[in-house]
Amino acid sequence: MKTKVMTPAERSAPNVIGNETHAGTPRRATVSNVIGLAQQLAEASGAARKLVDRTPNDLQILIGELRRWYYSQPPDERDRLLWRRFLEAEAIHARLEHAIERAREAIEVERPALAQAQAEREALATSPLPATVEEEASWTRPEAVRRYQALGIECQQRAAAIAELERLLPAPAQALGPLTEAVTRVLEAVGTIDREAFVRRVRESGELDQLRSRFERLWTMANTHETEIAEWGRRVGRPLRVPRVAFPWPPAAVWDILLGAPTEAPKLIWDDDPNGSSS
Repeated sequence: MKTKVMTPAERSAPNVIGNETHAGTPRRATVSNVIGLAQQLAEASGAARKLVDRTPNDLQILIGELRRWYYSQPPDERDRLLWRRFLEAEAIHARLEHAIERAREAIEVERPALAQAQAEREALATSPLPATVEEEASWTRPEAVRRYQALGIECQQRAAAIAELERLLPAPAQALGPLTEAVTRVLEAVGTIDREAFVRRVRESGELDQLRSRFERLWTMANTHETEIAEWGRRVGRPLRVPRVAFPWPPAAVWDILLGAPTEAPKLIWDDDPNGSSS
């Protein structure tokens, strides 16, 4: 079988089919769906604005509103519904963060893909013209021309995608800070109501006068959700104003002696109020 001898034009023409360039070059990602990303950003930003608008800046006002709402709920459902308020706010924050992250990732994909497409297009533009009739007969330039035109469209689309995403990102990114503060205030209010309700239940139950062995369990119950509180304190860059539960009980060494003596109910202690405040 006769081996075909490649012409100079064939040797110089890049191997371009679809989104492939050279045999060793990976396929480029398709152009980002800017419409879909823009819709996600808009929906997440809208939900964030609504949450920020309906969350009072004054924590005590928010606590008062949440307290009234809490005691209007069915007793068996109060605690679950209370923490769902925070979980819903946290989900709005996560949704906005995810939309922003996806848009930024799309830009990071588009920039190198655009540079690669531009380089491939420039390589096609410099392909030499045929010098002989034989080269003209075996020339692959028509395919290269079609590829050159396709690359021009691809470059335009990628540049437009980058420009549009960069235009859309600032507003959601700026909304993330106020949203983080709003979610943090919701957590502070929810934690306060949760612990107030705990103190109330302990006072009404009489458990403190009856069961010393339940101290550790009660203390753990009173100080649950510390992980969420610590995480959102890290996010917002300040300690959260959620009161701690203080049990003014005697030390374990003298507990047996004082077991029969009356004990005080637990109190809510605010970190910015060393003397604490009774609920």
